[in-house]
Amino acid sequence: MQRPSNTHTVLTGRRPAADIRGRAAGPWPGSPGDAVVDPGALLRSSAAECGRDAPPPRFRAELERLAETVNAEARLTPDGAASVRDRLVAALSLQWRLAALLRDVPEVSDAALPAPVFISGLPGSGTSLLQNLLLEHPDVDSPARWELLDPAAPAGEPAARRSLIGRARAHTETPRGAAHRGPGRLRGATRPGSCHRLLTNAFQSPALGLQLRVPGYWQWLESRDLTAAYAFHREQLQAITFRIPVRTLVLRDPFHAAYVRDLLRVYPDARVIRLHRDPSAVVAFTAALSTALRGSVSAEVDPVEVGREWTEHVERHLDRAAEAVRTVGEERLLDIRHDELVSDPVGVARQVLQFIGVEPVPSVLERVAGLARSTADSAAARPPRAADFGLSARALRARFSAYRAAYQV
Repeated sequence: MQRPSNTHTVLTGRRPAADIRGRAAGPWPGSPGDAVVDPGALLRSSAAECGRDAPPPRFRAELERLAETVNAEARLTPDGAASVRDRLVAALSLQWRLAALLRDVPEVSDAALPAPVFISGLPGSGTSLLQNLLLEHPDVDSPARWELLDPAAPAGEPAARRSLIGRARAHTETPRGAAHRGPGRLRGATRPGSCHRLLTNAFQSPALGLQLRVPGYWQWLESRDLTAAYAFHREQLQAITFRIPVRTLVLRDPFHAAYVRDLLRVYPDARVIRLHRDPSAVVAFTAALSTALRGSVSAEVDPVEVGREWTEHVERHLDRAAEAVRTVGEERLLDIRHDELVSDPVGVARQVLQFIGVEPVPSVLERVAGLARSTADSAAARPPRAADFGLSARALRARFSAYRAAYQV
């Protein structure tokens, strides 16, 4: 990723000679008035793929709102527009195929998901590391990236599993997938993934704001009740776990904490783990991630704009998370600091395993120590800095002083 300086810099894509419809070059697709994402066309494409007996799509209003914002704000390149359309068609196809699976195999809806564990912490807080450390215990399970890529896929046969793993591996090797990778051994297609994908299939995930310049969608999503989206999340998770029953299920999403009320309506016995880090570091990390992701699909990315946008998003997210978590009893909530996880990963793993009711046996803790060492050795030497995005670390620390004091970060 090209690192911006403190000055106002715009990363600009190469202007196409002609657009995706063959017209002479004009405004980038995605400019206001240029509908690069047409919900009707997406529905027709997915219906053609799924057949005439496909049921009516779920979350059509949410799809239309997302498409409206993408068309008005996202500044997509032709290739970026095609990528976004493909992802939305895939989500519609998944909705229909999952409905068919639940109709044909009703036992999927009975798949038990006892007391799942949800890890939440903004990007750069250590959620991926913690999830991977916990999976060193044989009684802990998480959906792998290849499973989350297509929850309704028929993965019962080895050939089908190999195909899905190959698709997930190809995804991680794209620029968009590479931006999501963790260090070292955390980046494989068979390692655990983030369950934000399951909410994205309902067109209601804050992670879409990482990948696309859609401030209007963000503002709309922050006022939404995501209970229906979490119910769809659960259906997809049941389809995944129906293949192989799990004992203690651990999931992660950077943004769960702000929607924990809605999550608990669907998963009433869930346990919640929150990771905390100095917001000045989180803003820089998230802005860097968003800049990289948007750069793979957008005609231009302004790092200063991204830094300002994510400062506001992080502030509102933390305020909403603090309010929402009041609905979680203390016995089901655990707070972990990022510096604790980095300095004492074995101690944190022991604490979390005890919290979720899993015995932290010595052999597991030895494997935890080994994985932690391997990820530390491969971590990036130079983390993103606030100044890369036109921000002052000192000003950010002052802006988030109440949060820093509350969680000692």
